[in-house]
Amino acid sequence: MRILIVEDEMVSRTKLELIMEYFGDCKTQEHGDDALAAFHEAHRDDDPFNLIMLDINLPGMDGIQLLSAIRNAEKELNLEKSCKAKILMTTSYRDKDRVVASIQSGCDDYIGKPFDLNLIRNRLSKLGIKERTLSTGANETSTPAPTTTDQIYGEIVTLINTGQTNLPSLPKLYLRFRELIARKASFNEIVGLIRKDIAISTSNSAYYKGFVTNKSLEQAVTRMGYNAIVQMVTELSIRKFFTMKTEKYRSLIENLWKHSISSAYAAEFMSKLLKLDLKGDPFLMGLLHDIGKLALLQIIADMERKGRFNDGIHPIMLVNILGDYHCQLGAKLLEKWRFAECYIDTALHHNHPDPIPAAGAQAEKEAAYCKELMIVQFASQIVNLMGYNILASDPAAIDLNDVVPVQQLNLKPERIAETKEQVTERMKEVQDLF
Repeated sequence: MRILIVEDEMVSRTKLELIMEYFGDCKTQEHGDDALAAFHEAHRDDDPFNLIMLDINLPGMDGIQLLSAIRNAEKELNLEKSCKAKILMTTSYRDKDRVVASIQSGCDDYIGKPFDLNLIRNRLSKLGIKERTLSTGANETSTPAPTTTDQIYGEIVTLINTGQTNLPSLPKLYLRFRELIARKASFNEIVGLIRKDIAISTSNSAYYKGFVTNKSLEQAVTRMGYNAIVQMVTELSIRKFFTMKTEKYRSLIENLWKHSISSAYAAEFMSKLLKLDLKGDPFLMGLLHDIGKLALLQIIADMERKGRFNDGIHPIMLVNILGDYHCQLGAKLLEKWRFAECYIDTALHHNHPDPIPAAGAQAEKEAAYCKELMIVQFASQIVNLMGYNILASDPAAIDLNDVVPVQQLNLKPERIAETKEQVTERMKEVQDLF
């Protein structure tokens, strides 16, 4: 199957291409004129596109105009209905009024952003389009290697449930520190705990706004204050968790750490700016919201070392499984670590396009943590916009008007700009943690 993807936003285009490669061979275009030219060229070469994924909002010729041009061209070519391309429009939540126009112009269906493999799989299934089987290499194993994301995740769950692999454990330093905080430990106990683990130089950085060089850990703790110490220990102990023996995945782990720590700063700053009374620490919720991706990477790397994927897991599979299943595994991991329900719920639902589903018992549960979900969603999206993204180092072309929390929290442009400045400053100050 040949697939044409027409999307001007780099991150959406990259993500969509990675997903759609799971169904066929993809060609991408950023502009409507170029896409129409590619459509005509494919027919001249007698190798037409079977499926076209088309963004409604395009610069120049927009998606609806391109859709009409393609359908008119098909009429001129006297194509049978079975030979015409299936066309799915990709839309944001703001495009609801334009979906009707798209249907009237001849699209087969539409998909709302943000999209993932499951959503696209369900939509394409209605059109009779199934996933293709990806080659796993010439070598065979006694047990067939998993060939879909569902099979991979199913095998991961089986390995966990049968004790053949374990969910990661929190760093001992953080566990001990959390115990001290819970029982309101004394100054001397805190100093004793971190004496061997935290460098005194940390408190001399611009990040902690000091004026006199610390010469002892006691002096450092006194100067930084209780809240800063809590955050510092959290950063440094969790940072040790973001490591990977398998060189293949180290860059992904580093990008994931940068996304997580920048999300923590954005969530913390915005919650203070909006004076929100949250049920948990926004910094920690931002830091741990994508922890399921880390667990998946660690488990998958271990499966690869044991030869479970023959020549290695396919990159498309890897990206898709991280997107599809990190929320479930992240929530399971935080539950194992005995975090409060607000952290678990945020990890489980932060990838939902709308913080509160329309109705039902689940909606009532999620509504209890609506502010927490919105803050984490906003933090995650704004740092993606700044380039702290697991898939790309360049800033993402995200329209913040498409981010639901921006509307529901009534975030003004100046507050968003201030948040970005604060995150940029913090990220510069903690470069040594990378």
